[in-house]
Amino acid sequence: MQPIYPQTPALQPARVVNSAWLEHGPFAFWIVEALRPRLIVELGTHNGYSFGCFCEQMQRSKIPGRAIAVDTWRGDEHAGAYSETVYTKLAAYVAANYASFAELKRMYFSEALASVADGTVDLLHVDGRHFYDDVVEDFTSWIPKLSDRAVVLFHDTQVRERDFGVYRYWAELEAKYPTFEFHHGHGLGVLGYGSNIPAAVAPLLALPKNSDAAAATRRAFAEAGAAIARNRKRPPLWERTMGKLQKLVGRV
Repeated sequence: MQPIYPQTPALQPARVVNSAWLEHGPFAFWIVEALRPRLIVELGTHNGYSFGCFCEQMQRSKIPGRAIAVDTWRGDEHAGAYSETVYTKLAAYVAANYASFAELKRMYFSEALASVADGTVDLLHVDGRHFYDDVVEDFTSWIPKLSDRAVVLFHDTQVRERDFGVYRYWAELEAKYPTFEFHHGHGLGVLGYGSNIPAAVAPLLALPKNSDAAAATRRAFAEAGAAIARNRKRPPLWERTMGKLQKLVGRV
């Protein structure tokens, strides 16, 4: 088996915000390019870093699909409480850059089920409240919505504190489905749910868990993600661009 590598050259997300998902930006780009999802649904969005990465790659690759982010944007026991500006800033950014195909649904995950047709979700990202029962409910309640080529992402599979239960549920899922897990960035589980997984994605899920190829894959994506973290102190591209425009306007 051959290792899987991030896109070359390594891409830096246009919008980098504080996020526990920060180092998985390169994988977000890779999975969207490989899967070419017709519909992405993200359960738990907060600042919108992962959602922004998904949308950015959809736009870059001209994928004719849709992306939906579901969140109350009020916080919870694990994310903490946060201000209204978290939602308003994200909503403004999505409206300015991805309005033609991306949508924010401000509601509970269960409330969003009725608005998504069965069998249509190609990429599901589960990143809501991280208690064991919550993760189980989030995944199982959305199973009817998954397509026959669906891939499901679970964040925080390596966290074993504050009653996080993702790692426990992930251990159960690994025994039932083809999976791959990244260990950096708090852990990210990749699960192949559908029976018709695209050929570009299948090799990742087929990598033997403790093989040299799996280790090389983890290392490559971890290194690419670390580069994003190192550049975190620089203002993101969109902020730098806006700053330059404001200076130009001020001179007129």
